[in-house]
Amino acid sequence: MGKISNTNFYTQPSSIDGNSQNSTMTTSTSTATQEPKGNPCRHRPDPGPEPCATCKSERQRKLKYRWKIILGLFLPFTLSALDFTIIASALPWIASDFGEVPQLNWIVSAFNLTAAAFIPFWGQMADIFGRHAAIQACIFLVVIGSAICTGAPTDAFPLLLFGRALQGTGCAGMNVVIRAIVADKVSLREDAKNWSIFSIVGGCSYALGPVIGGYLTETHWRWCFGINLPVAVVGMAVIFVVLRKELLGPQPMPQLDETTETGRRTTFVRRLQTIDVGGQVLCIVGFGLLVLGFTWAGATYGWASAAVLAPLVIGALVIVAFVWWEFEMTPGNTLARMFPWQQAMIPWEVLRNRDIGLLFYASFATGMAMFSVLYFCTLYFTMVKHLDAGDAGRQLLLFVPGLGGGVWMAIFFCNSYPRQTWHPIFLGSVIELVGIGVLAWALWREHDPTVYAMMAVTGVGIGMRLMPVPLHGMAYFPKRIAAVISLSEVSEPLGGTIGLTVMTTVFNNVAGIGSGPTDGSLTSLSQMLPEELAALSQNAKEGIVWAYVAILPFMVLCVIASGLLGNVYISTDTNNEDEQTNTIYHGVYLWALLRGKGGSAAENSDKVTITRRAAWQDGRQVLPQARPDAT
Repeated sequence: MGKISNTNFYTQPSSIDGNSQNSTMTTSTSTATQEPKGNPCRHRPDPGPEPCATCKSERQRKLKYRWKIILGLFLPFTLSALDFTIIASALPWIASDFGEVPQLNWIVSAFNLTAAAFIPFWGQMADIFGRHAAIQACIFLVVIGSAICTGAPTDAFPLLLFGRALQGTGCAGMNVVIRAIVADKVSLREDAKNWSIFSIVGGCSYALGPVIGGYLTETHWRWCFGINLPVAVVGMAVIFVVLRKELLGPQPMPQLDETTETGRRTTFVRRLQTIDVGGQVLCIVGFGLLVLGFTWAGATYGWASAAVLAPLVIGALVIVAFVWWEFEMTPGNTLARMFPWQQAMIPWEVLRNRDIGLLFYASFATGMAMFSVLYFCTLYFTMVKHLDAGDAGRQLLLFVPGLGGGVWMAIFFCNSYPRQTWHPIFLGSVIELVGIGVLAWALWREHDPTVYAMMAVTGVGIGMRLMPVPLHGMAYFPKRIAAVISLSEVSEPLGGTIGLTVMTTVFNNVAGIGSGPTDGSLTSLSQMLPEELAALSQNAKEGIVWAYVAILPFMVLCVIASGLLGNVYISTDTNNEDEQTNTIYHGVYLWALLRGKGGSAAENSDKVTITRRAAWQDGRQVLPQARPDAT
């Protein structure tokens, strides 16, 4: 189950444990010879009294690069996060205008379907055609989709859904490409710092989306889509001016005889031929059918109907076929020999890894929990408390400090103490379970202070996992960043979609929405008699509570999955080449903790190994060199 570390692990303990024996020996030697204390680094053999000029220059370069990344990606990243949740407050009113309240989950699911299915596609596009071309194409799709949604007539519900699907396709790419850009060119330690900033921005954007959407809906819900247009255009211009020269171009592909040294790249058509067409089609069709089946289930057709069972069964079989296809694309297998120029979309070594699968489910549960709060708490405030869209959105502001607090705690765990990824992932899962469980009770009792508190607690659990989950996966496969990010990003909208489908089905069955006097529209609420309105509110409350109860088993499974993870030790050495190395624990880290051996990597040397980040030259990735200690 674990891998044995080689001698490099023991000869460079500074990359694993700050209190290394070598450091003690060096200090005592310097003291004995009365040499002045200096600042050791890899650029000079002997420490001098003055800081190393090269190290100082490197720190300045890292800081400059970090702020370029933040400035260039802030608008598109915020736009992507907002698009997931900005319609949460407007959702009942959009569905009401179209007369489709029983189908309101389609407005979310049309977005999530493409947002989940196309993430692996964009991961490969970013490698084949470069980061800049990929992210500009993604933003352009969001512009087109937003324009369609803004102008969709109220008698053309499918047109609105088509626009949402285009938005989801673009946001899928923005998520994975931005995450890859942040991880490019830097060590895992530096990536943890950079992504911490984006985690805060993304978390706040997710939480503020319903609030902003509520204010915009007071004017008209179409502004929830129209606001994307100027923001996206400005974002495209900023990326072109600030980041275009910094971003990685098309990556070298050994199967095309491309090398970093010559910088030669083959023609556009040749690079198109490297796309894993079979894997792309199977992935998109498989996930698409699964999301479609879950979207239809309960709201449109019964769970036992052929319209639901057929896409679910076929989708599951297609996903199995996708996994088989990626296995056969492994060098030496049948499909790899048939298509030697193609590059597997998700390499088999990534798909078969235990921790990657567990991380996939952790992100799946994160999406489920986040969407449950943002959408069903809004329904509670709208249908039970009878608040308008703006007031309902403002109630979700209590989710923001919880989410921000969770992100800050993850930053502390990963960057300060204990500088490991397991703790925030596991603790976040436990906190999330508690938050969802108590929230269901508070909604039943209509105890609003507890509702607000549990929204914040759930936000803490979600925020604690936003940054460590992809960081953990990238440490296991530092040369497969795009593939790892793709799996991490695809699971969150998939979890949100399935969670909303399960909750909407339970809500409709318990509350009877769409079969009563509301006739699929919320505008009739004001025309109802007081006793009818009270009965509807009670039914809606019961439906919302049971909807939360329905997703509790998923949260319990998330705690179990998180407990089975390994661990990643993040290096603190900024002056050593091993800043580029990742130290990982391959066993069940919770078991190591229970045995009292969870302190450092040195205590678990039988299950620890070292992986190494790919090197970078002139903005391009160097082809990985074989190392005996690399996985």
